[in-house]
Amino acid sequence: MKYSRRSTWLVAGLFAVLLQACGGGGSDSTGNASVRFINATQTHASLDLLAGSTTIISATAQDTASTAVSQTAGSITIQANDAGDTTSLTSTTMALGKDLHYSVLAYESGGSVKLALLGEDLAVPTTGSAVLRLYNAGNTAGTFDVYVTATDTDLSTVSAPTITTTNTAPAYLVGSFTPGTYRVRITAAGAKSDLRLDIPSFTLSDQQTATVILTPSAGGSLVNGGLMVQQGSFSAYRNTSARVRLAAAVSGNALVTASAGSSVIESGVVAPAIGPYVTVPVASALAVSINGAPQSTSLALTAGTDVTLMVHGAPGAATVSAIVDDNLLPASAANLKLRLVNGLTGAPIGLSLYADFGLLASNIQPAQASVASVLAGSTSMQVEAKSAVTQQSVFLNTALNLPGSRVYTLFLLGDSAAPVGLLSKDRGG
Repeated sequence: MKYSRRSTWLVAGLFAVLLQACGGGGSDSTGNASVRFINATQTHASLDLLAGSTTIISATAQDTASTAVSQTAGSITIQANDAGDTTSLTSTTMALGKDLHYSVLAYESGGSVKLALLGEDLAVPTTGSAVLRLYNAGNTAGTFDVYVTATDTDLSTVSAPTITTTNTAPAYLVGSFTPGTYRVRITAAGAKSDLRLDIPSFTLSDQQTATVILTPSAGGSLVNGGLMVQQGSFSAYRNTSARVRLAAAVSGNALVTASAGSSVIESGVVAPAIGPYVTVPVASALAVSINGAPQSTSLALTAGTDVTLMVHGAPGAATVSAIVDDNLLPASAANLKLRLVNGLTGAPIGLSLYADFGLLASNIQPAQASVASVLAGSTSMQVEAKSAVTQQSVFLNTALNLPGSRVYTLFLLGDSAAPVGLLSKDRGG
């Protein structure tokens, strides 16, 4: 395998081709451009693409690319609708250059459909080589290390990533490669064991340019993928994993163990406690035990999600539930997200969450979570949780350093008569 990390002319060409939605590529309206549509959304089974008020591509199924159509070059308003629907999901203005080729990518972030314009006119690689690039529409999932290896390479033996992304720039040149079959693994930056996506096998042909496309998952930490061959095929690579952590909210300092198939989430942790996220296959059956006694659970995991596995109550009468976590980073790096999880045992008590005396969430019941609130980051924020009934404070910190571009959860655990507050930094920093 051969590749070059950064070739100046290729990088310049890559950004000119990939980022034409930002004004590059020209706007000569004296001819036509070629446009196709990729539906990489999570929840929209079929989409129409409109230019102005005219449907130019109909019913593109999820995880597929349409055939290309001819569209007048120039500055146009592109819109995506559910197939056959007249309601706009999103729209944006894009510049199409004469005689150029484009893919319009539809994906979801934070529950909203987004559109990106990907150019497909990078110079043809020299004979005996192929070019791989990356478009990171999932950049709200943070920074990534990208490893391009042989399909059977043990990642622990690889000394350094092929490239490292940032959470701001979307387009990257991965490198020039000898034609062949490869594997791409995306991990959290600096954390080789924290796998965010695995594309187990794909082929680069001679003089081919291909783009790995990353799009956000439902949970915000994992990403979905696709492989787009320039002016050629598109293959979707949905994430088949979820990230799970244990919230041991069992009274009496019980020992709690949780697993998903052969993957251990936590083993014999003393409650109350919060564990780290562990990436597991979604097909794995969840198993929980308290003091060695198996607990009944039929919970199923959804691909791409982050989940807090809440084990709550007294030994012998505990319940196991799944709290779906929203770990998508705030749109602005100056902001943070904060929520409350009520894991108190004993007498039932609803909790309310306050930040700098402002009410964020009210009457959150045991084994439940509030919706995350978006706040400006602060070096000295007062965070308080109170009984929703008596207004008695059960947690108070008057000077928390909570920078932006992060996601936090305040867990209240232990007996309701002696609550334990644990602030978890779930994402960022």
